Amino acid sequence: MAAVLELPPDPDRDAPPGDPRPALTIAATDTSATGTPPQSAGGSGLKPIARLTSDSRIERIIPDSDAVTVLRYSSQFARDFIRSDYNFCASKIAVARGGKMRAIETGLRDASEWLRKATAWVEKHNARSIALPHEVIELKVTRPLAGLLVRCLTQYDRLFVGTLEAVLAEKLKGEERETILLNAAKRIRQIGQICIPDNDAYDFDGTRRDQ
Repeated sequence: MAAVLELPPDPDRDAPPGDPRPALTIAATDTSATGTPPQSAGGSGLKPIARLTSDSRIERIIPDSDAVTVLRYSSQFARDFIRSDYNFCASKIAVARGGKMRAIETGLRDASEWLRKATAWVEKHNARSIALPHEVIELKVTRPLAGLLVRCLTQYDRLFVGTLEAVLAEKLKGEERETILLNAAKRIRQIGQICIPDNDAYDFDGTRRDQ
């Protein structure tokens, strides 16, 4: 299906009152925590990640933290970003200083806030929850900001599932879902673009010197 170019639904806008569309009739699945690290459930249809791009780059970094986090994901976007971009971004975050650090932090917080608002707007439709098969991967968190990037990926996947629930409940059109997810992915990809230039390419306030 071709992408819709209109502006996405406003996450701050309330859902229309008295929506006559029926609710989804799929029973929710209990996914409560077991107290042990989650294992990959498989069956997501996503190609397994055999190796992360830039793994040698991140191994050369002396991080502020040697923490490892476990990320569950069900979306193709999350899978592709983790494989191709996460280690690159995490290694760049680890060595960022001054204005570049400010630019990365601003980009991550803006993306996280947009994803939060978008998810809250979708959840106002009160669609019945579903449990999608997921994959699990361990990621190195070189710095607290890398942890915020992981949070953005988690928020994206929550939005991915939430919009699917709304579509299945006939409370959201497929084209609307596609537009929301395209905008969400764009905001996360922008973090990678901020990470590319060297530290000296940014002024102290986080703006690019060549812009």
